[in-house]
Amino acid sequence: MNAKTNLDGAAPAVKAAPEVRLKGSAVSRGVAIGKIVCLHGTNRQFYRIDIKPSEIEAEIKRLGVAVTLAKRQLTRIASRKAGRIADSGPGIFEAHRMLIEDSSLQTKFEKEITEQNVNAEWAIKHVTDTYVAKYKAIDDEHLRDRYIDIEDVAERILAALGGSSAPKFALGKNAIIAAKELRPSTLIELAEDAPTAIITENGGWTSHSFIIAREMGCPAVTGLKKIFRRIKTGDMVIVDGFNGQVILNPSKETIDRFSAAADADSAKPGSSAKPHGPLKTLDGTTVRIYANSDSPAAYRKAKALGANGIGLYRSEFLFDRFRGVPTEAEQYKAYCLIADSAGEGGVKIRTFDLGAERLLDQNASKEKNPALGLRAVRLGLRFKQLLRTQIRALLRASANRHIDIVIPMVSGLSEIRSVKEMVHHEAELLASKGKSFGSPRLGAMIEIPSAVFMINELVEETDFICLGTNDLIQYLLAVDRDNEAVADWYRSLHPSVLKAVRTVLETANRAGKSAIVCGEMAGSPYYVPMLIGLGATELSMNVHSIEKVARMVAGIAADEAGQLIDSIGSVSTVEEVEETLNQAVKKNWAHLFPPNFSFA
Repeated sequence: MNAKTNLDGAAPAVKAAPEVRLKGSAVSRGVAIGKIVCLHGTNRQFYRIDIKPSEIEAEIKRLGVAVTLAKRQLTRIASRKAGRIADSGPGIFEAHRMLIEDSSLQTKFEKEITEQNVNAEWAIKHVTDTYVAKYKAIDDEHLRDRYIDIEDVAERILAALGGSSAPKFALGKNAIIAAKELRPSTLIELAEDAPTAIITENGGWTSHSFIIAREMGCPAVTGLKKIFRRIKTGDMVIVDGFNGQVILNPSKETIDRFSAAADADSAKPGSSAKPHGPLKTLDGTTVRIYANSDSPAAYRKAKALGANGIGLYRSEFLFDRFRGVPTEAEQYKAYCLIADSAGEGGVKIRTFDLGAERLLDQNASKEKNPALGLRAVRLGLRFKQLLRTQIRALLRASANRHIDIVIPMVSGLSEIRSVKEMVHHEAELLASKGKSFGSPRLGAMIEIPSAVFMINELVEETDFICLGTNDLIQYLLAVDRDNEAVADWYRSLHPSVLKAVRTVLETANRAGKSAIVCGEMAGSPYYVPMLIGLGATELSMNVHSIEKVARMVAGIAADEAGQLIDSIGSVSTVEEVEETLNQAVKKNWAHLFPPNFSFA
C-alpha cells in the first residue's frame, strides 16, 4: 500500500476555497497528498510546461518538424484511391492537409509558444480550443461541425510531436495526475517521475492503466465525472485510494488527519521476509509465485520478496519505450536484459498484444469494437513481418537464457500452428546465417471462450498455458471492463468463470503441463483459496501483491480450499458464490487479512 504525505517538507497553507469531497471508485489503494497536474489529449497525453526563453527556438523547431510530418501523412492518405478509407476519405484528408498548410494556424501556435513560454503541445491545445469555441458558436450546422476537423488536425500534429524527440520534463514533486482517461503508455512514460497519485473520469479496476498503477504502488480513484470542471493544475488535493474519495482544497485539519492515517498505514508490520525454500500451503502443496514485470529493476524487487521468475512480460510496452515499432536490435537487447535479470527463474514474454491502431495511421477509421477486432496474435498473423521480426529477436535472445514465448488471444489450434511454423522458419534462417539462437518453449494465453472449449487440443499443442483471468471474465460475461456503466456485471466469482477456470486447470494438470494464472484474481489474497481449490499452483502478479499472496498461501491448507470448491458446487448464482467464499474466509482465514478488511 502506498502512503505519500509530505509536500516539499511542509504542510501547505489553508486555501480560501472551501473543502470539497468527491466520491469515486478506488482502483489502487493508498493515500496521497499533492498538487494536480492536468493531462490533456487522447492519442498523446500531455500537460502544460513552462519553458525558459532560451528554449523557445528549439520548441518552435520541434513544432515545425511535427507539422511537416503531419503534412506528409495527409498527402499520402489523400492520394489513396481505395483501401481502408471510403471514396470521400481522400477529399476529407486533403482538406485537413490544407488546414495544416494554412500559415496562420502554425503562426498562432508559434506565437502562443513565444508569448506564453509554453510547450508546443499546450500551445496547440490552447489555440485549437479557441478555434473550436468559435466554430461551435456558429448557427449554420454545416459550418459549426468544422470544429471536428480542427480537433482532428490538432490531434494529428500532437501525435507527430510525440515521435519528434520531445525533451524530457519532470512532473515535479508530489504531482497528482488528473485525466479524463489515462492511457497505459502515458503512465509508463510518467513512471520515472513517480506521480504521487492518479484521478480520472473513466476506467475500471482491471483496466491496464490501473493494473500498472497498482504495480507502481500509486493510489488511484476513478469515476469522477466532469472532473476538469472542478479542478485545475496546481490545486491541492488528497486522494484516498482506500475509500474512493478525492478531497479538493483540504483544510489543514484534514491534511493532518490523512497524513497521520497514511503514516500509520505505512508503518504496519508486514511479512516482508522472503520465504525460505519453496512456498507451500499448510498441508504441503507447493505454489510458485511469478512476477508480472517489464523491467529488470522491478523484477529485482519482486525476487527479493519471493518471486521465482517472470510470468508475464508485456512486450507491447516496447512500442512506448521506443516511440513506435521497436527494431529487432532494440527488441533483442530488451529481451536479453529481462531474461538475464530473471536468471534461472526464466521469463515468459508475451508477443505484442496491441490493436491495429498502433500500426495503422493514427487518424484512420477506428474499429467500432477493438476488443473484438484486429489485435494480439491476429494482428501478428496479418502483419507477418512484425511478428517474424519479434520471433527472430526472441530466438536470438533465448540462446543460453530461459525465455518462453506466450501467444495472446488464441482462439484455436490454427494460430498456434501458424506461429510454430514461423518459429521453425526463422530458426532455419538464423542457422543458415550462422547466428546463435535458443529453443524457447511456446505457450498460449487462455483468455477467450473458444480457447476454453479447445483446451484439450491446445494443451497438447503447447508446452504450457497462461490463464488470463481479466480478459477471460470480460469475454465470458460480455462486459467491457473499462466501462463503469456495466461494472456491476463484471464478476470474478460468476459460476461460469469458475467453471472455465476449473476446466482449464484440471486439463493442464492431467496433461502434466504448467498452467500459470495471471490477472487480478492471481494477485488478490481474497481469491487465493478459491484458485488453489480449483487446482492452481502457479500464480503471476504485480510486485505489490507478492507479500500478501505469499502470506495467504502459507496460511491455508489445500484440503480446506478443496472443501470450499466442493461447497460451491451446489450454488448457481454469483451472489451465492460470494457469500460462500465470505463465510469460508471469515471462518478459516480472517487472521490472514488486515483488521480493517471488508468482506463485502
